[in-house]
Amino acid sequence: MLSNLTLAFFQIQKSKAMKRKNFIMTGLLAVPALSLGKILDFKVFHRASKGIFIKANESRFYGEQKTISNELLRCVVSNKDADGQLLMGTTLPSSLKYKGGPPLHVHKLQDEVFFVVSGEFLIQMDKEIFMAKAGDAAFIPRGTPHTFANPHENNPGSLISIHVPGSDAMEAYFKTIASGNFPQETSADLSDVGSPIDIDAYYKNVKP
Repeated sequence: MLSNLTLAFFQIQKSKAMKRKNFIMTGLLAVPALSLGKILDFKVFHRASKGIFIKANESRFYGEQKTISNELLRCVVSNKDADGQLLMGTTLPSSLKYKGGPPLHVHKLQDEVFFVVSGEFLIQMDKEIFMAKAGDAAFIPRGTPHTFANPHENNPGSLISIHVPGSDAMEAYFKTIASGNFPQETSADLSDVGSPIDIDAYYKNVKP
């Protein structure tokens, strides 16, 4: 059995704990919602007030909806549309006339998703290369070396790329490529760590 002195000690400690809890709850309730968000390190996002419908022949670089003309890439959902939460783009036929792809690279602060709408593409994650066909997808956590390649000339396919979160710098990088130029420098979250996929070597080594 506990002594009276021990019981008294536990009762005092319980009373102090209750007072601390009540004090914290009272303080939090007194803080306005926006300030509470800052205290808890939450970001308050300003979502679009209404949905956006984008036709197949339209692009939304920088949140401006325009008819596609001679671009190599299409911006489906702008970083501005999603308040920095994601950036979604896709290849266009004019970008798939020739075989090849970008160097192996990493995004330190962004996850990426590839989704093959149609056709075939090679997707590399770390040292493994996959033949991705219509309906296939790849989730690439930030910091993972990756790239893709178009393995066919005049590829009729389409590849979607989604960056989470989005980035104005990444969108500007894609916009430059879409216009037919390749950026010499960029502030986008993008670091080359290896060579592009060797398409011929892949097909030589692939099992039938």
